[in-house]
Amino acid sequence: MTAHETEIVADETVPTIEIVREFDAEPEQVFRAHIDPELYRQWVGPRSLTTRILKWQGHTGGAWAFANDRDGEEIAAFFGSFHEVRDNERIVWTFTYEGQPDSVALETLTFEGRGEGGTRLRILSVMSDFATRDGMLSSGMDIGVKEGYDKLDELLGQSEGPAQQHRQDAAAFTALVESASPEDWSRPSPVAGWAAIDVVKHLIEWSRGFLAGGAGIEFQTLDIDADPKAAWRHHVADIQAILDDPADRILSNPHTGDMPVDKAIGMFYTADIWMHSWDLAKALGSEPDLGQSRSAAALDAMRPMEQMLRQSGQYGPAVPVDDSASAQDRLMAFIGRDPSWSPGS
Repeated sequence: MTAHETEIVADETVPTIEIVREFDAEPEQVFRAHIDPELYRQWVGPRSLTTRILKWQGHTGGAWAFANDRDGEEIAAFFGSFHEVRDNERIVWTFTYEGQPDSVALETLTFEGRGEGGTRLRILSVMSDFATRDGMLSSGMDIGVKEGYDKLDELLGQSEGPAQQHRQDAAAFTALVESASPEDWSRPSPVAGWAAIDVVKHLIEWSRGFLAGGAGIEFQTLDIDADPKAAWRHHVADIQAILDDPADRILSNPHTGDMPVDKAIGMFYTADIWMHSWDLAKALGSEPDLGQSRSAAALDAMRPMEQMLRQSGQYGPAVPVDDSASAQDRLMAFIGRDPSWSPGS
């Protein structure tokens, strides 16, 4: 992993602080680390402190709050609101130190893809006056920012591990689940014969059966129809617990052979969450974003196995798309989805 410097610049003419930092991860990964509370708490702030999330509504119009602790004692707390959240591109939020409630900063975070790969993060923090701005600079915030982004580098470097990848992909799918109203679950999905709730059922039911039969892991039966959101939350916690502590368990399957249970989950199930997030987003009327780089990599990996994949019955016939289509659209067309599908089509 390349070591990157954090640039912090205070403007002499207006009370602003600009921060620029580069990462070797894609914009969707860096964005998710800022909007997912479980990821955010792991890296924000200096190494000497730990972070507790008190409130987190990571969407436009939502509120947030967190506290910093040292040796179990709270030493600072912060709060604000999400003015705008634009997936993988931009976050605009207010930022207030609880000890100075009259001093509110407006921060704009922009996640830019670099031509050679990776992400350039730009943060512009605008304060009400120079005294507030200079007080923040003299408080040691530069240490917290630099150490925090070094920790984020480390966290992103672990992003391909099964536990971390599931945490990220499940969080994105969970956001979709939580956004659904009771009436939304009967909406049609891009999968023929499936409603929105069937996408959730599929992910819960097949994976629990897969792990019970192959690794002897017993699960509580979940009533998905009664409360899809509660069932999904429970299921995510069950799978994450296995990944966080795989305990050398082996999954045996006649089709896949023997492999560590965390590797099996990552290879077969977590990838399925990621793919089916496209289906659920479409069913709920929102625009999916699987990440163009990841979509292109997945498509490249699947093309050599096309005949086997088609024969398995998992995917329908490829849908024709224009050569100029995005990597995400080409991936979904390859597995038999119509990229232009909508609930009313």
